[in-house]
Amino acid sequence: MFTLYAALAGLAVLPFLLCSWFPYLLHDLRYFLATVQIGIFISKCKRKKPCYTVVDCFLDKVKKNPNKPFIVFGDEIYSYKDADKVSNKIARALLTHARLKEGDTVAVFLGNEPLYVWIYLALAKLGCVAALLNCNIRSKSLLHCFSCSGARVLIAAADLKSAVEEVLPGLKESNASVFILGEECDTQGIETLSDKISQASDEAISPTCRSNITMKSPSIVGYYQKRSSHLFVNATL
Repeated sequence: MFTLYAALAGLAVLPFLLCSWFPYLLHDLRYFLATVQIGIFISKCKRKKPCYTVVDCFLDKVKKNPNKPFIVFGDEIYSYKDADKVSNKIARALLTHARLKEGDTVAVFLGNEPLYVWIYLALAKLGCVAALLNCNIRSKSLLHCFSCSGARVLIAAADLKSAVEEVLPGLKESNASVFILGEECDTQGIETLSDKISQASDEAISPTCRSNITMKSPSIVGYYQKRSSHLFVNATL
């Protein structure tokens, strides 16, 4: 009987001893369990046909919580439904006027604002890759990043028009379509996009536009400063 009590006492003390000897044990266990859950989730995504992507996750959130805040930017609040509708309009405008198809790469050249997210979502809904260009680069660096991304379309903020005009001859040599996020533009070779977006429908984009996306399909081409190197982020969770 004494041995049983001693064993029970030892078991009761054991967690405290483990925490004392291994102070991060609980954190490690939580991390391990979270990793297992993520692994199971990714395995389920792989088995889904078509592949379950970031944009599919977003659309599920739109269905479940359409009015829940998605982005808070200064004093402005945008819900999941707001983001969905605006990105649908952008996607439809690009389908019509940029003639995008699944797998195309589009360079995005603008500053930190919600429109950046709307454009990414629009491109993801079309199965396209977003090449995110640093809004501070100019001249040869801008043209280099655009060229090495493999993009055939450039979308730029209106306040970056002069930077785009500087490299416009080089963009035209590569047969790129150039769009400015504004209502008016008097520069030959640059089209406006904001007016086309406002006129487009906000109806949902068919999943068939991205039906060939896989776990290995790129979603984002991002750049970091050292020698304008770039990295790829895939489309799935």
